[in-house]
Amino acid sequence: MADENKKSFEVDGKMYAVRRPKVDEIRKANEIRSQSFNEALQRGDMLREQLESELRKRKLWSDGREEEYQGLRQSILDGEYKLKKGGIKLANAKKVAMEMSDARQQMITLLSSRTDLDSNTCEGKADASRFNYLFAVCLVYDDTDESYFDNGLDDYLLNQDDPVALAGASHFYYLLSGSENVDERLPENQFLKRFNFVNDDYRLVDDNGRLVNRDGRHIDEFGSLIRWINDEDFEHVDTEGRTVNDAGDYDVEFSPFLDDKGEPIEEATEDVEDEAEEEKPKKKPRAKKATAAKKQPKKKKAEPKAEAEVEDEVEAEEEAETGQAQEETEDAEVDEASEE
Repeated sequence: MADENKKSFEVDGKMYAVRRPKVDEIRKANEIRSQSFNEALQRGDMLREQLESELRKRKLWSDGREEEYQGLRQSILDGEYKLKKGGIKLANAKKVAMEMSDARQQMITLLSSRTDLDSNTCEGKADASRFNYLFAVCLVYDDTDESYFDNGLDDYLLNQDDPVALAGASHFYYLLSGSENVDERLPENQFLKRFNFVNDDYRLVDDNGRLVNRDGRHIDEFGSLIRWINDEDFEHVDTEGRTVNDAGDYDVEFSPFLDDKGEPIEEATEDVEDEAEEEKPKKKPRAKKATAAKKQPKKKKAEPKAEAEVEDEVEAEEEAETGQAQEETEDAEVDEASEE
C-alpha cells in the first residue's frame, strides 16, 4: 500500500522522497511567510489587490484580453458539458477535447504576464518563502529519511538547480495539493485517457499505442515525423514522406544529372582535376621582351657650367651618399639590437 505521507522518486539511479511536513515545521513555515510578507510590504512592494491596475498600467492586460480570456473559459465549460452529456460521435468528442486543451493552453499564455507579476507581490513572495522552507526540510533520502539538505533552507537556496531539487519540487507540490498530477483532473484528459487516445503521459497515440501528432502522423519521442518499417524499426521522414537521416538530411542514392539528350553527365571530381593539373607540363617562363623606351623629347643642350659650380655639385653628391650610408648602418644596428 502506498504511503500517503511520502512520495518517492528516482534521479540517476538513486531513490529520493518528499514527505509531508510536521506540525512544528508548518508553524515555522507560517512564521517565515509572515516575516517575508512584512518585509515586502515595508519595501513598498504591491499587494495582490493592486495587481489588476498595475497590469493595465503596464499594458499587460486590457479589456480586449479580458474578453478573450472569458471567451476561452466559456468554450472550455461548453466542451466539458458536451463530454459529460455524450450522445455524439466519438471522433467529434475527441475533437471537442482537443479544442478544450488548446483553449486551456491559450489561457495559460494570456495569464503568463499576470503570473509573473503576481510572484513579485507581497503575497507571492510570502507564499514562495513558505513553500521553499517546507520543501527544503521535507526532501529526504528514500531509504533513511535523512534530510537531503543538511542546512535546510540555506542549502536549498544555494542549490535550486540541483537535479534532485528540481525533480522533488514538483512531487512535493503534488503531495501537498493532494493530486498526483494536475493533468489527471482535467475533463478533456480524462476523456482522452478513457478512450485510449493518449498514453500515461497524456501524449496522443494511435490504436497500437504509437505516438502521433495532431494530424495523426507518427512521430518519435522528440516530435519528429517517422514511418514505421516493422513492429520495432522506423525511419525519419519529412512532411512529404521522403526519407531523411537523423540529422534531417535526405537519405537517397545520387544519380548523375542528364544532358539534353538524356545521357548521364560525367562530372570531374576534385581528385581527377588535381591529377590533371599535376600531369600538365610546366611551361617554361618566357623571357620578357625589353620594352622599347619611349622617345623622350630632346632636351636643349645645357649651357656649360662654370668650374666652381661643378665642384660644388660633386661635393653635394658625396655628402648625400655618406649620409645615406650612415643611416643604413644605424638601421642595421637597431635591427640587430631588437633581435638580441
